[in-house]
Amino acid sequence: MGYLYISALSSETLVNDIYHKTGDNPGFAVQKFSRLLVKGFIENGTETVALSNPPITRKYTDDLWVNYEGGLEKGIIYKYIPFVNLPVLKHICVLFYTFFYVLFWGMRNRKDKAVICDVLCISSSLGALIASKLCGLKSVAVVTDIYEQMVGEKSTGFNAFLKDLAGTLNKKYVTSFNRYVLLTEAMNEIVNPNHKPYVVMEGLCDLDIPDFLEVKQKSSPRVIFYAGGIESKYGVQMLVEAFKMLEIDDVELHIYGNGTYVDTLKAEALIDKRIKYFGVKSNKEIVQEELKATLLVNPRFTTEEFTKYSFPSKNMEYMVSGTPLLTTNLPGMPKDYHPYVYLFDNETVEGYADTLRKVLSLPLDELQMKGIKARQYVLKYKNYRTQTLNVMTVL
Repeated sequence: MGYLYISALSSETLVNDIYHKTGDNPGFAVQKFSRLLVKGFIENGTETVALSNPPITRKYTDDLWVNYEGGLEKGIIYKYIPFVNLPVLKHICVLFYTFFYVLFWGMRNRKDKAVICDVLCISSSLGALIASKLCGLKSVAVVTDIYEQMVGEKSTGFNAFLKDLAGTLNKKYVTSFNRYVLLTEAMNEIVNPNHKPYVVMEGLCDLDIPDFLEVKQKSSPRVIFYAGGIESKYGVQMLVEAFKMLEIDDVELHIYGNGTYVDTLKAEALIDKRIKYFGVKSNKEIVQEELKATLLVNPRFTTEEFTKYSFPSKNMEYMVSGTPLLTTNLPGMPKDYHPYVYLFDNETVEGYADTLRKVLSLPLDELQMKGIKARQYVLKYKNYRTQTLNVMTVL
């Protein structure tokens, strides 16, 4: 079987170079998800090529024509889509190049091939979908988010028009694939109205990970850790307000990432010196800090509509670190996870503060055992080989 995986997945070398040159997050979480998925396909015996629209902008390079040479890195073959590095023209180039690439690729032994698309990469996925229908290829949608439910800064002017256009295209074409890989069961109602075969895969974790740290190796003072979107809608503001209520000196709140709440967060950090904001860091740096923390936190509200359609990749990464996780009871998180995590009792400032006090009062050995059991669970049942093997049952 041969798979063509179409997304923004790029080599670790290129992703890290983008991060170091621009200081921006080139989508570390998305990159990690896609890389593990492709890695799983390959190690489960398929010939898989990553056809990529890399996360390149004018901030990274002034070149008008971008045409990077692909190649093999850590077992994955990367093929990069060339494009004109200008708004709109880039998307047109990506769409047409992907269309013709998939068309010619699919004409050979089409019965033994499948095109797998990250549907949030709209230009490349749309080109691939049209080509796959023309040549009778199996088309598979990987849906990690519902486009209209995604949180971020509001666009204005021409950018707002492009964003609305992308949303309209995504909503129309995402229902046209003939197989689906979904993060949550609730997604199926929206993206799969024609009841095509699908599988739910809430996430996947790497097997090549560092050892967890013993209690004596952890940071001192104790660290409550959050990494991700710095948005009030994600519960970050409430987490900060709850932390400020803790009358505990030997604990700090460390926050990594970027978003619309950053300026307020920086102001809070000036007032309460226990609050530390570290900006955007590489995934490798984030993982190292997760290992040293006392408690990893995901404060995302369960009342927001988008939570039904998401399983934050950070939860999987948190759990595999061996550091215990405190999270809200997200609708997209299967109940199988509950014995391995701590849950907030209620989603108010006082509720967050009470749960933080309760968890921080537990013996460090007990906290570590919770983290180790979570690590063992995801490594056994949610590793990239097991999860992609499950995905392949519907391909």
